[in-house]
Amino acid sequence: MLDKILNTEFLASLEKAREFFNKFNYFRILAHYDGDGTSSAIILTNTCLRAGKKFHLGFVKDLSNEGMAKRFDEESAIPTIFVDCGSGQVKSLTAVEKNVLILDHHFYSDIPDGILNVNARDYGIDGTRDACGATMAFIFSVFLDSKNSDLIPFMITGAIADKQDMGGFTGINRQLIEAYGKDIDSKHILNISGENLVDAIVYSIDPFIDGLTGSREGVEKLLKEMNLDGGRKPESLTDLEKMALGKFLSYKLMLQGCQSEAMSYLEREELFFKNGFTASDLSKIIDANAKNGDNSIPVEYFMGNDSLRETMIQNKRIYETKLIDYITRSFKSLERGKNIQYFYAPGSEMAGAISGALMLYLADQSKPLIGFNAGDKSTLVSGRGTRKMVESGLNLSNVMKDCSAKVEGSGGGHDIAAGASIPRGREKQFVELVDEMVGLQLKK
Repeated sequence: MLDKILNTEFLASLEKAREFFNKFNYFRILAHYDGDGTSSAIILTNTCLRAGKKFHLGFVKDLSNEGMAKRFDEESAIPTIFVDCGSGQVKSLTAVEKNVLILDHHFYSDIPDGILNVNARDYGIDGTRDACGATMAFIFSVFLDSKNSDLIPFMITGAIADKQDMGGFTGINRQLIEAYGKDIDSKHILNISGENLVDAIVYSIDPFIDGLTGSREGVEKLLKEMNLDGGRKPESLTDLEKMALGKFLSYKLMLQGCQSEAMSYLEREELFFKNGFTASDLSKIIDANAKNGDNSIPVEYFMGNDSLRETMIQNKRIYETKLIDYITRSFKSLERGKNIQYFYAPGSEMAGAISGALMLYLADQSKPLIGFNAGDKSTLVSGRGTRKMVESGLNLSNVMKDCSAKVEGSGGGHDIAAGASIPRGREKQFVELVDEMVGLQLKK
């Protein structure tokens, strides 16, 4: 079916990728450490297992040129598959020769000769909206063997982690789900999920509902006033109950100043997988384990280690509790420039998740948001905008790339969401550069 979905150039690149895969018996898989990267890793590790290929898996946190080069050079002689990263950093790698395959969807400039770079953007596909790292991993896996189509749940979790489900799946994501998701049930629901109604709202981050998210007392009071049993499962609500609760939550989001992009995330077409998980729950579980630094747990579980199920699910609750606290604290400490707003994340490796929630639900909707996660020698930066800003000229990929280079760092990503790594102590200069460049983009 892929030949009816992909153009001839894309198929030709996949044929070269298959030749690469068949050529070697042992691979190193390097994936971005987030929810999309971890979903991609689940696809590729199962693909290798089924094909009888040996492999070892690593996750990349530092996507700067220096960070990627350091990681690659640890074992540069081993055939390597980069997924959900690599296109923008491969030119900085040494001793690459011809033992690298990249499956990516991010913006990039140029690729050295001899590198197999299979990037969605090269085939007319919007890598911000219509294809993620897990999309590319799934396409590659199915191209190798159509039986791997049962891995589509992880393509979907990757797309959700990258916010590509907002307003419904589009483009190639949608085409793949329609072609290979015949066994997936669908139901229109409120975008809250959990063991019961109370937990579903208390731990809700997408959407983040001010006064309810993180407040068990506030949620219990609300449900009592609405005559709803907090112990019920969210999916047990009648249509009238869903309508009443949805209208109230919409009103709350409107009071927060949320725009249509965030409002559309209040309800969703939920997908129910045969493995017992819903798409949204599974995506949150994978993403939470990834952000906790426990990427290997969902990977191992979906490779067959059933004993890790409860640990994997418990990690989600731990992460959500911490993230809600960090979002609340970061919102209170937001600083504002002329064209941007920014904050320093209270915890390590959380700036991206904090930025995403703040930008959609709590922060000023007219200015992009920049989050800093300061380390010992370098500071990781996460930038977030809205689709409305992108339509007005914002391109955070260019902002992160150009401004980080001016302070001896590196960066890139998507127009709506991008990141960078800069030397510690250069944050103030970086903020000034970003503020100026964003102002010029939006003015145009």
